[in-house]
Amino acid sequence: MKTPLSAGCLLLIALPALAPAAITAIGTTGQLDRARKFQSLVAVPGHDDVQNLTSSFDFGAAMTSGNSDTLFVTGSLTLDKEFGNGEHELFANVVYAYGKDEDAVTTDEVLLTASWKKLYNERNYTGVRLDGRHDELADIDYRIALSALWGHYFKRDESTQLSWEGGLGYTFEKQGGTGDSFVHVYSGERFSHWVTDYTRIFQSLALFGNLTDISDYQLISELGLETYLSQDLSFKVFVQDKFDNEPALMRESNDLRVVSGVSYKF
Repeated sequence: MKTPLSAGCLLLIALPALAPAAITAIGTTGQLDRARKFQSLVAVPGHDDVQNLTSSFDFGAAMTSGNSDTLFVTGSLTLDKEFGNGEHELFANVVYAYGKDEDAVTTDEVLLTASWKKLYNERNYTGVRLDGRHDELADIDYRIALSALWGHYFKRDESTQLSWEGGLGYTFEKQGGTGDSFVHVYSGERFSHWVTDYTRIFQSLALFGNLTDISDYQLISELGLETYLSQDLSFKVFVQDKFDNEPALMRESNDLRVVSGVSYKF
């Protein structure tokens, strides 16, 4: 489906101004203190003040009934573990989304991202990354990409992280009933910044391109806002866009959605 990106972007621009007022209205001093304490434990690879393991479960849902009956639910599990005095990081995230309009399924998708990184100095790292996707509506039975990468932190402190990474890898896929495999080039960028003690913005971009066919590439991007309600609970809203320059027959190239929900840390 093709949806204008401007609506999602306007929503994200407005939320940072509204979020502090909302938290002030419903929060307590104790809640904010716990949120600030949690922020101090946010993973900053290579620093001594991070937790060894952080994990979260995110859930979002929307439903309408009456003249139209629609349902959309999404859930994700994230694990992030550091070891070796912060020199190594394991990360895994799996997302499932399902939606329907009347009796027609509009979303049925699984996304997987997993990575291992090793810092060899304060700014640079090497690693491997695994990406997987299954999407009934886009007619993708499976797409699995394994990449070897090198990365660099342009900014890395307790309030801001900005990094870029890139490398080569191999993709296996079955799309539109046809299987394929090829060498790909990978390029990724990630940004996170704490606007206040309890609100952060986050953004990521990943490009996978077929080395033997420059017209065959996929672009996955995300832009969002997260506000902590307590040490363990936060509210998230984000725009996610997946672009496939060579989609399956009779399928659209672009899939965009705006999601809001809660995240529980454990």
